[in-house]
Parts: sequence; C-alpha cells; structure tokens
Amino acid sequence: MCRRADLIQASQRLISIACVILLLIGCTQQEENNDTSEPDEIREQVSVKHGGVYRYPLLNNPSTLDPAYLQDQFGAPIVRQVFEGLIQFDPYLAILPALARTWQVENNGRTYRFFLRKDARFHNGHPVTAEDAIFSIRRLLRVNPAPTILPQLLKIEGAPAYRDRQSDVVRGLKRTSDHEFTVTLVEPHVPFLAALGMYQAAIVPKLEIDKDEKKFGRSPVGSGPFQFISWSTDESIQLERASNYYAGDAFLDKILYRIYQGDQIERMLSDFLTGELEEIPVYGNIRQELSEGNSYQWHQRPSLSLLFYGIRIDHPLLKNAAFRRALSLAIDRKTLVQQVYNGQFEPARSILPPGMPAHKNLAELLAHDMTAARKYMHQALKDDMGTPRRIEIVSGSQSAFARNELGYVRNRWEQLGLQVDIKFIADWGEFKRYINSNAVQIYRYVWIADMPDPDNFLFPLFASDAPANFTGLRNDQIDQMLIEARGIVDPVERAQMYQTIEKLVLNLCPIIPLFYLSVDRVYQPSVQGVQLNALAAEHMPYHRIWLNPSTP
Repeated sequence: MCRRADLIQASQRLISIACVILLLIGCTQQEENNDTSEPDEIREQVSVKHGGVYRYPLLNNPSTLDPAYLQDQFGAPIVRQVFEGLIQFDPYLAILPALARTWQVENNGRTYRFFLRKDARFHNGHPVTAEDAIFSIRRLLRVNPAPTILPQLLKIEGAPAYRDRQSDVVRGLKRTSDHEFTVTLVEPHVPFLAALGMYQAAIVPKLEIDKDEKKFGRSPVGSGPFQFISWSTDESIQLERASNYYAGDAFLDKILYRIYQGDQIERMLSDFLTGELEEIPVYGNIRQELSEGNSYQWHQRPSLSLLFYGIRIDHPLLKNAAFRRALSLAIDRKTLVQQVYNGQFEPARSILPPGMPAHKNLAELLAHDMTAARKYMHQALKDDMGTPRRIEIVSGSQSAFARNELGYVRNRWEQLGLQVDIKFIADWGEFKRYINSNAVQIYRYVWIADMPDPDNFLFPLFASDAPANFTGLRNDQIDQMLIEARGIVDPVERAQMYQTIEKLVLNLCPIIPLFYLSVDRVYQPSVQGVQLNALAAEHMPYHRIWLNPSTP
C-alpha cells in the first residue's frame, strides 16, 4: 500500500523459505491441546511478572475499531490485541495457526479447508464458529471503502458477483460443520492465505454485528488476548486482559492507549521522559532528545518498504533507457543514507526489501558508478542528438529530510550536466493526481507492503494496469509472469519467478530504489518480551509483553 512518503514506521526480517514450504502446502495436523498451553520456554521463565498497565501512545483517534472498516494506523495496534484471525505471523512473518488450528490445501491449490479451534471464544463468551468466519470474509466483500486485501478476496468463487450485489451468496464459501469450512478460489492464488493474516480479516462475531454494526466500531467484541473496556475521545482507549483467550492469559493486566490528538509529539516525548509511557515511535528530533538515555531500549527493524524515485518512462525526455540508467548509477545510496539520515536506514540493493519472500541482493544492478553514469548519459545524448535535459522531481513531502535528500540527488544529477527542478505538492490528493498525469517526469514515493508477499510489492507497482503504476511501464512479458507467479504453490519456484521479474524491471529502470525504511521504537527499561515484525510496530502482539518493575 502506498503511504504518504517520508519516514514511515516498519520492522524486522522475514519468512524463511523452509517454513513457508510447509505452511503453504497445508499445515500439519496438530492436537488442539498442544496450542492452548504456554510454550515450554515461557513456562521456564520464572522471572516473568504478571500484571501492570502498559501505556501506549496514539497520535490521533482511530476512525473506528471495527477491523473491516479500519483504514488508519491509529486503530491498528488496538485491533491487533482485541481481534484474532484465522492465521497469524510470527516475528519473522512465517504463517502460523491462530483461530484456525490447522488447514488443508486441496484441489491443486484452489480450495482451503479450515479447521477452527473448539476452545476459541469471543469476549461475550460465545464460541468462534465457522458461521462467524464465513460471515467475516463475506462482509469484507461489500465494505466501502474497500479493504486493502480485497483483490485477494475477490479470487473466491462468486465473490465479484456478491460485491456487485448481483448475487446474495458467495459460492466459494461453504460451512461443513460448526468448526470446519472451505474456501474455494477461481484459480490457485498463493497470496490469499497471507491476506487472511491481516487485521482486516479478523473474525468478528456475527451476533454482535447483526445487533448493532455502528456501535461495534466504538465498542468492539473480539476473541484476542485483550478485551475492549472504554474509549474516551481525545483522551484514551482502555483494554484489559481477556479471561478466555485460547493461548493462555496475557501477562499484562491492562493496556492504556493515550491519545495525543493532532500529533502532539512534544507532549508525547515529555510523557515518555517522565515515565508515563512504556514506548514511543522514533522520528523527527526524538532520536536526538533520547540519545542521552542509555537505559532505554532501542529497537530497529527493516520494514517491508522502499523509498524510490519513479520515472515516467514514456515521457519524451525520459524514454531513453540509457538516460534512466545514468540517473540510477549517479546516486551513491550508502552516502545518501549516511549524510541525510545519519545511517538510520538500509541502502537499497533490490526492489523487494529484506525479509520479503524472494528478496535477493541485486546490488550489481544498483551500483554507484559515476564513470559508467557519464558513459550512459553520453550515449543517451548522442541517441537524442544532443538535446539538453532539464528534468523535474516532484515530492509530496517538504520535510527537512526530504529536502536534504532531494538536494543530494539534484547535486549528483547536475554532475551529469543536467538541470534539475524540484516541485513540492503537499496536498496528498493533488500529489496523486499529478503523478498520475502526463505532466509528471520523476516522483519521490514510498511503497509499504500491506502483507508479506512479493505480489503485494511487484504487481501494484509494475503490472500494466495497476493503480500504483505511475511510471507508464507496459510490458507483456512482465504482466504474464506476474499472473503466473500468483498461482505457483512451490515457494522456491515462486521466489525464482519473482527474482526474474525484479531483474527485468531493474534493467528497464522505471524506478530508482534508494533505501528501505525501518521500524524504530524505544522502550522503557522495564518492558520485556518485545518482538517487532516487519509489518510495522502497530502489528506486534502484546500477549507476551510484561513489565519488570525492578528494572532501574
């Protein structure tokens, strides 16, 4: 999903191919009792302290706490604790069972048979059933605005007709028993399973939605480790430990989300410094403000994200591939990150970020080589009969970081004999309209994956008719390979396909990858059990977070 450019939060390293091989073919059957008890390593931690209130900052009110309608980052950390999905991700984003204790993949990858836990209950005491699961998936098909995972859900048989209200049933969703149901797709589509782990796909109680859907968004009922207690607008949202969570009671008594309406970063920082918050995100001047606090815990993880410069390759000034390659070769990504961002981020060596399945180091295609850059520029000018170039970069961010970064890039390109203009469009809607017009030449952009699947990165950015393809790239071979990759079940073969696609794209130079963003979070010394993942800090479970009051 696109985010509004600039320093966005994210996270850690990802899926090992070995784990995915097992999980995509179908989870091995497990005894239900095995998953309801705490892991041995947790039981052995006799020093774990139970209880306490965890105070978490929100820089705005959520729009809703109904996962189906949630579109902002402010509600995500709450929804993640209150609700549970069919599957979940571990800290490395391997797919694990959640409300579905196991599943089978049948019909050559088209049918998923889910077996629900019989001990999972909603916070109202009612069991989680196959009817609730089917209802939750079917409900997402008609939600507006559409959830980001809708393209994956529309692969279910009958889903498009149901969304368009041409049918009142979804043929591909069938209940077998109270705790078993099947989902049948129109074709094999591997990203579907990962989509079920996103917060929008959380299972909600049909009874509560039918009773009062509008109220549900302000007073949600889920089946996660914490249950909703209260929401005081502009002040706080409170959760407390749920007593019937299938995986065992959470260590914390409560989570208190303090709301700093309107991005009151300075007040948030002040509260953290006085010990009134357990954690805060790190951006802006927070890093400098906290640099003296040696006892604080700093966590940084690469995220599933990329900051890049997109190039409108059908623009008359930019259609020459040698010219575009010269622009890429002229940028020293390592120096840029060090000079502008104090080494906070990781220079890009590929399009797919570290941790994303199919990630591969392709540094040779993104190397800095000023001599080669000048050679390609000379070739481009010769091909175009020496036409002088004046190019424009447009940015949706005017932050000091963005300005310094753009200044660095302009300096490098001016060394190639170019004139470089920088245009700022602060309004996001206007910025999106501009980069989708024929006027755009080069644009600064950030892409953050909605789910841990390479399709969620490469298809939206490079498929010919994809909504986020602002580069004008049209390539039949790439289009065909992107479609084929979605149906490849074998993870090794699928990874190889995406790596081939990535090389094809990089050789065409429709974008200039610069660096991967990261999740940066700082915690009080008392916080134990932090396990960030690459989907962003908002997605971290707090079931096994605990507070050690004896920590100085």
